[in-house]
Amino acid sequence: MSGRHRSKVKTVKSWTMPAGVAGSAVVVLVLTVWLTGGAPWQSVETGNAAMALAAPAPVPSSSTTPPPSPTSEPSPTPEPAPSSTQPSTSSTPPPETKTSSKTPEAAACPTTLDGAKSHVAQVGNHVKGKFGIDDIGGAAGRSGDSDHPSGLALDFMTDTKTGNAVADYVLANQDKFAVTYVIWRQRYNDGSGWSAMEDRGSVTANHFDHVHVSFKSGGKVSVTC
Repeated sequence: MSGRHRSKVKTVKSWTMPAGVAGSAVVVLVLTVWLTGGAPWQSVETGNAAMALAAPAPVPSSSTTPPPSPTSEPSPTPEPAPSSTQPSTSSTPPPETKTSSKTPEAAACPTTLDGAKSHVAQVGNHVKGKFGIDDIGGAAGRSGDSDHPSGLALDFMTDTKTGNAVADYVLANQDKFAVTYVIWRQRYNDGSGWSAMEDRGSVTANHFDHVHVSFKSGGKVSVTC
């Protein structure tokens, strides 16, 4: 048994020696390469660095929005901030044009009308303007005992409708106009109501085409036109 143990130890020693020689050879080889051309791993790293420098810069992905290119357009002018001052509403309004509401005073009626007295002519011109009657007979061409030759009577030639209005208007102002009586459509009225008259034979003689008005002598009237 002791012989086998010694034999085994010897075998191990013989293996150890060649391994040491191999290690020494490797060290010598590495030193040789280092001195002559540099370490192999240095060459790999140096080559990689050179390739990295020579390679083009990476192109950015198309999904990335490129920055806007500068243009020559002027930048928009900022709008002024709204003023906090409210517009003045206390401005003085323009002066109002004063118009007179007073109706101009009417002028006194003319005092001449177909030879009639002045106060008779005034009433005649007043009625003429109020009812638009153009045909009025006075004293001209008259004779006899009636009021016409003395200038105290007027005949208003008109139709029935207008004649009714004239007769009513004159009687309503009998005292103001200094009227004594009215004859119209074969009727007589001195202020106490209408009375029928005798037939005188014609339309004009019976006063169907005109209103006859007689006036007081020396009457005073004040009428305007």
